[in-house]
Amino acid sequence: MHPWCQGWTPFNINLHLFPASVVFAFSVPATLPDSKMAIAYKRLSPSTREIRLLEIQPSHNLDDPIKCRLVTVPHSKELEYIALSSLYGDPAETETIFASGRPVTITAHLALALRYMRTVFYPGILQRCQRMPASRLHSVPRWLKHLFASHSSHLRDGEFGRPGVLRVWLDFLCVNQNDEWETTKQPSDRKYIYGYADLVVGWLGEKAEHTDITITTMEEIEEAMPPYWGEQSHRKSHPEDYSPTHAWTRSIQYMWDEGPNGEPPFLLPRWLGCVEFMNRPYFQRHWIVEEIATASFPAFLVGDTLVPWRQVLSLYRLMEEFKFYSSDVFPGHLRAEVASVPLETAQKLLDEYAKEKPSRDSSSSENLPRPPS
Repeated sequence: MHPWCQGWTPFNINLHLFPASVVFAFSVPATLPDSKMAIAYKRLSPSTREIRLLEIQPSHNLDDPIKCRLVTVPHSKELEYIALSSLYGDPAETETIFASGRPVTITAHLALALRYMRTVFYPGILQRCQRMPASRLHSVPRWLKHLFASHSSHLRDGEFGRPGVLRVWLDFLCVNQNDEWETTKQPSDRKYIYGYADLVVGWLGEKAEHTDITITTMEEIEEAMPPYWGEQSHRKSHPEDYSPTHAWTRSIQYMWDEGPNGEPPFLLPRWLGCVEFMNRPYFQRHWIVEEIATASFPAFLVGDTLVPWRQVLSLYRLMEEFKFYSSDVFPGHLRAEVASVPLETAQKLLDEYAKEKPSRDSSSSENLPRPPS
């Protein structure tokens, strides 16, 4: 657990602007819609490491169809963008977007991801943050403040005076699936795209009935958990924070209290929502978890709320601790309930997080993957 992710809080954003390019990555089906095949691809130049990007037009309405155009740019470590990781979704449920004026069919799941990203990052996020009272600035994630600073010059095009564009790399449209050279290097391309991204966002889908209280729960767990909890040095210096004492959990002990009518805690909205959150298909795909773990700043998008990777990890780690170790704070009769919580992906999250720790501990770009030749 490291300092870079301390202080993150879920940041609920509606109708905001972000001028950087955004990278989208997900699995592609074997059969592509006919309308997709109509796109005329210009071959990428291997010598300049070119990639294609979608420039998405802004909109104030979530339900407006996506309108964009395909452009080709050289990729380098200076290229600024956000990456979004997503499952493909049900191929039977589709939606039409417009690329360079042409209708293109993609899955409804991906279209929704694009529309929520457009809603979250267009228009005015920087202006809203600048107007925010000083007393509330602490609630803005540090990575978001950094992005505001690094991209503020792009809010308006200096030559034309127009709003900055939202650029998106979407392999379903930006990679020519009929070009063997492009598809062969696609996995390595995605790795360095994730590694260089200012932020990588995993798209989880729309909110469910208890999602908001789940997000609050994860935030409270992360806030209570000691910064270096779980590390060997912390175990030696603070044994009271581990089984069976678990001193740090006393401030959140109310989370496993019974309901007002004697309802078991795991049948209350808080934990029903947590189980639903952990059961989302995204977390059941180990390969996609491995991909997002390569990011320097990973987060998850559920509806219009960004949830830091660190807070999701905190929920998993707390549940694993109570599942496998006795506790003076957590009621023993509830351990069987914890055993039914889907924790299969927890170890994968923790393993990949630990594997990528060295690159997060350094601010140098030397630890980032190099673009392939």
